Amino acid sequence: MLEFAVLLGTVVFAISGVIAVAARRLDWFGAVTVGVVTAIGGGTIRGMLLGEFPVFWIADLEYLAVATAAALASIPIVKALRKGPVDRFDRGLQLADAAGLALFAITGASITLDLGFNGAVAVVCGIVTGVGGGVIRDLLAGRQPLIMREEIYATAALAGATLYVLLEVVVGLPGGVAGIIGVALVLSLRITGIRREWQLPAL
Repeated sequence: MLEFAVLLGTVVFAISGVIAVAARRLDWFGAVTVGVVTAIGGGTIRGMLLGEFPVFWIADLEYLAVATAAALASIPIVKALRKGPVDRFDRGLQLADAAGLALFAITGASITLDLGFNGAVAVVCGIVTGVGGGVIRDLLAGRQPLIMREEIYATAALAGATLYVLLEVVVGLPGGVAGIIGVALVLSLRITGIRREWQLPAL
């Protein structure tokens, strides 16, 4: 269950990376590189913080292969989106990013718990895993990172990771059930925030 969620998150974040740089008119190799870095970036940061060496994609090249394949496969999808309305293109990026954020926030927290760290560390590492790849993607695409806007973004990852940890560690729910609930919370907060234009107060 956990491995499947990580692979699914890898796929959707790789797609989001290619979508984000489509307007930059990169060649296919550059676009795929951004997609792969987006997919493995958050998990790499988490692994380095926790002293997990080698990091996950070096220990198991399956993740790198899946990220590369997903980025390559998304190129024709991106081309099709670019032919349509701009809002549909932006919506595609937002949905892919929301899915990646939700999956990686929860799997990041779960992996951290499995390594023996406490709930607080798991929540922080869940957030880092969820937002890390997106920050790298946005910087490479020349965009302001979503985490630096007033949108409900890292807040959604915080809420979902916290709920997941509470349900598994405190309540005692099975990890798979707690994970699904956590993912659903992150997704619902992020997508609802986009549709209703929820924003946190600016400094």
